[in-house]
Formats: sequence, structure tokens, C-alpha cells
Amino acid sequence: METTMAYGYHGAVLHVDMTTQTTRVEHPDANFYRIYAGGGLMGTYYLLKETRAGIDPLGPDNLLIFNNSVVAGYPAAGLVRYIVTTKSPLTNGIGETRAEGRWAISLKMCGYDAIVVHGAASNPTGLLIHDGAVSFFDATPHWGKTVGQTTDILENQYGNDIDVAAIGPAGEHQVRYANIVSSRTHQAQRHGVGAVMGAKNLKAIVLKGGALPPVAHPEKLAAINAAFSRDIEHNVLSMWQKNLPGFAVWVHTHGLDAALNTHNYSTAQFGHLAAYEASQWLPHAIGVSRCPGCPNDCMKIYHNAADTDLDPRASAMHQEVSGTLGPNIGTSDARVIMRFNNLCNQWGLDPVSLGFTLSFAMEAHANGLISTADMDGIDLTFGDHIAALAMMKKITYRDGFGAILAEGSQRAAAHIGQGSEHYAMHVKGLEIVPFEPRSQSNLALGYATAPIGPRYDICEHDWDFDTQVGWEHSLDYSRTLGIIERIPMEFVGAKKVRNYKALHNLWSAADALAFCIFAIAPTRAISLQTMTDMLAAVTGWETSSHELLRFGERRTHLMRIYNTREGLGRADDTLPERFFSEPIDSGAKQGVVIDRAKFADAISLYYEMMGWDHDGVPLAGTRYDHHIEWTLQA
Repeated sequence: METTMAYGYHGAVLHVDMTTQTTRVEHPDANFYRIYAGGGLMGTYYLLKETRAGIDPLGPDNLLIFNNSVVAGYPAAGLVRYIVTTKSPLTNGIGETRAEGRWAISLKMCGYDAIVVHGAASNPTGLLIHDGAVSFFDATPHWGKTVGQTTDILENQYGNDIDVAAIGPAGEHQVRYANIVSSRTHQAQRHGVGAVMGAKNLKAIVLKGGALPPVAHPEKLAAINAAFSRDIEHNVLSMWQKNLPGFAVWVHTHGLDAALNTHNYSTAQFGHLAAYEASQWLPHAIGVSRCPGCPNDCMKIYHNAADTDLDPRASAMHQEVSGTLGPNIGTSDARVIMRFNNLCNQWGLDPVSLGFTLSFAMEAHANGLISTADMDGIDLTFGDHIAALAMMKKITYRDGFGAILAEGSQRAAAHIGQGSEHYAMHVKGLEIVPFEPRSQSNLALGYATAPIGPRYDICEHDWDFDTQVGWEHSLDYSRTLGIIERIPMEFVGAKKVRNYKALHNLWSAADALAFCIFAIAPTRAISLQTMTDMLAAVTGWETSSHELLRFGERRTHLMRIYNTREGLGRADDTLPERFFSEPIDSGAKQGVVIDRAKFADAISLYYEMMGWDHDGVPLAGTRYDHHIEWTLQA
């Protein structure tokens, strides 16, 4: 039989059994990669195939899956990304997160297209993959250490040419929103993936050596990368990311047009906006945590030199932390946000879930549902960052009341009761993000219906396509998706549903292929056609934008099927009550609230557009259309 050389992938999937400390290698055929190209699409396939319904996310039967895709993991624009997939300990449904940085390339070089972790070790353990050879090591000496301390010790042991993805104390204590941190500062930050890693007693994955799989047309990929370097100079959004102060500094500008999330979404008013202006951040900018090969330089490093107890190598800052641990909890000093960010990277905490769990407790306390005594003497109030930092540490180590908040806002509210559930800002158990859904109906629809729950990049924001404030170039790359007109950001109706489907399918495809959304369409420099050209350049496939977008739709279908199996359904596709009953109280969008009936109609229309039944379950025809008919018998 004639063998065709594979480009863009190794043709091998590594299965690691932590219980027995054994491994096996699976060699999928070429059609597998054409259907399940990577990311959460491939991850969900393995969760459906190799786990049964109803398993404990923190038990040994869960899987923890690390991968890139057939195109991602190379040092090029938009390709320096990896994905982690598991059953989420917050939602009991599909959990998927992703991160940028150097570890993504080392993962691609390790010799395997995915690392599928099974079981749980009896003692703290680490995993080393050196030039494709897999071994286990005793991580007992590293247990209790921060991510940075662990990385330092491992570099001393294995050399400075390793790359490390590790959990901190939060993951060890199975805080349900613990994250995984690679290269000291790049967070795989949602869905409690770090808690799952901690439950498996897996402290770190160390990658060393190896080689990238060959690229079919390296000269074409290099030309695309060179063109990207030129094109971003003419893209205002790309340059906003690239230039200082960068995308972490947005609260004082873009946070206002759509209404600012302040105090757990209880108000849009915030008296400390001056503290978020660029002038308050720039004196603390000390560098960039670059993604190799990508010229966009999104991740700026902000570090307060007065925090001498903190490691500046853990201070690269993503976008959400300045909202969730900023106005959301009343923080009035940018330097305090820098401290929160560094500690999240060191201790291994998701800054989004942490911020909204703290703000839940603050609002419940303000309404007399939790006393200071209940909170171990910590008077957790909006604006008191000393109290918030103290509670953050108690959460990390599950100490006292911190153990309750370590469960996340949904479970904490169920424990406290007394109507505190109203103040838990979550969807499906996953805390919401700091971008206002009442004024941005596509985001609202995405937060509610996406199988992974609320994520700030569930689709490109309504702001970008608004009739008043959107970028001038927003429609340039969007018309090819069928988005041909601007619509007011808060509008709820069929036209917006049509746009949401197109926008979500695009970024779902990006997640399936591990493209970085901070480089791609519809508003950044890499167009849909260029994404397709990159896929062709790497794999050598005769491909199309049609195939690329179908990866995104297939990912959403398969994740929806997984959630259905785990008991999640239409009743879970909703938003916190606040967004239906409490209008925005100030600013340009004052008085805006989501109409419950119109929103329900929008969800029904979206289900219909996706080929799902009334309960949001993909129809048989939809499954056959996407080569996933095997799920009808699963």
C-alpha cells in the first residue's frame, strides 16, 4: 500500500496512564486528522470515546488532553497556541481552554499530536518527554511549590532548554478554578483544568528536545508570516495589541462604550477610572512575553518594582484580569491588579473565576448574607484589596471560608443559600467574564449557548460591528462570512443571530485548529482566506475556507453532544437573572436590559440554524453531515 507523508502532524497520539505509570501510542489514520484536526474538537472526541457518562471530573476516570492541531504549534503568526480539554469540575460538562507561548511549540516538537492523560498517580508525579521518550519522575519535592519555584528547580535538574507546564498550590488543593501555567506566565485559565491535573497528582509536564513535523510548503508559510508583519501596521486593532500599553489596558476606554462591569455587574459606575489610564501602567511596563515567530507581541509584562516578594518573570498580563480583579471587585490601583495577576500565575488560579467568586462574596456580604465572622474575620468588601488578597490566599490553600469559595460561585451560593444565588454570576457553573452582555447581544447568546459556557472570545464582540463605535475596518474581513451590515450592539433579533452563528463558527474553527484569535479574522490582520492558505501551506492539503469553518461547526456539535450526555440541556442555556431584570444604570447604554422572551426566541432560532432540535441536541442529519454519526450509538 502506498504511504503518503504527513505534513503538520506526527501521526501519533500519546496515552499516559498515571495510575500504572505506563504509556501507549495510538496511530490514527489520515482521515482522523481530516475530521478531528486538533484542539477541543479532538479532545472532545477522546472524552466521548474513552470515558463514560457521569464520571467525577476530579476522579481518575477523567481525561486531561493537551494538543495543538494539524496547523498550529509552529513559530509563526497566530500559530503559537495549545489547547487543554477535560471534563470541567465547575460545569460537569465539556471544559476547554487554551494558552499561548513557547510551551505550545515544545508540545508540537515532542513527537505526539496529543497527550491524553488517564488515571491518577498515588503520589506527586511529573512527566518528562525528551526527544519523544517518555518517563515519570517523583514530584514530591516540588509539591507545595509555586509554578515559578517548580520551573526553577526543574530547569536546574533538566537544563535551561526545557519547557514546563505546571500547577501551583491551587491545583494541588483542587480549587475548582485552578489553572495550568506554562513558561511561568502563560495561563490555561478556565474550567478548572489545573484542579483536574492536581487530582491526577500530576505536578508538571516537562518537554525537552524533539523536532517539529515537516511543513509541506515552508516558503509559503514564511511569506504569509512576512506579510502579516507588514499588514499589522495598517490594522488599528492589531497595533492596539502590539503597541504599549497593550490589550490589558482597556478599562478606561473600550470598557465604557458597552458599559463597564463594576461590583459584580451590580452597577456600571466606577469612581476610579483615572487609575486605569495608560499613564498609571506604563511606568511598570518591563517587557513582552513573546510568542516565538509571531510579531504581534500581545502579552505585555507589567510589574510593580515595589513588590520585591514577587518574581517579575510571572507578570505577563492577559486581557481579562484587569476587569475581573479591577472594577469588578472595586480595585482602585493598577499596581494592585499587577499583584493579583502575578499571584494567579504563581499559585495557579484562574483570574476570571477568582474575580467573580470574590465579587459574589462581596455582594452577598454587602446584603447581609455572609458576616465578617463567617469569612474568618476578613471584611470582604468592594474596594478593599487587602481583604481580597487575604481571601485569595485562603482560597488557594482551601483554608477556612476559602474552602467554600474554592468551589466556585455556584457551589458557594448553594452552600450559603438565603437567596445568595442571585449574586453568583455564572453560566452552567462557570463564572462569567467582564464584558457586558446586556449591551452586546452576540456575547449574551454566546455566553448562554456555547457548550464551554461564557468566554470573552466566544465570538468577536458586538462593539466591533456597532453602528456608532465599531472599528472602521470591521466589515472588511466579515463580508466573506455573510456579515454585510452594522447592527447596534444591544439589538436582539434574527439578524444578530445570523451574525453570531457566523462569528462563533469562525472562532470555534480557530479553537479546533488552535489559531490565536488575536491574529485572525474577522477584525485582525489574518483573513479567513489567509487562515486557509496557512492550513494548506503546513499540511499540503487541497483545502478551502469551507473545510476550515466546518471544523468549527463540528467542534460545537461534538461538544454539544458531550454536554447532552452529561445532562446539560436547554434549561442551562441562560444567563444570570440580573441581566434580564436589572437595566444598566449609567453611561451610554443606561436602561438597557435583555428582553427574556426575545432572547429565548434568539436561542431557538440559533438551534434551528445549527441543525439542532428544540432542546439543542444535534439532529441525526447534522451528525451524518459532519462524519460524527457514531455518536448516535455512543
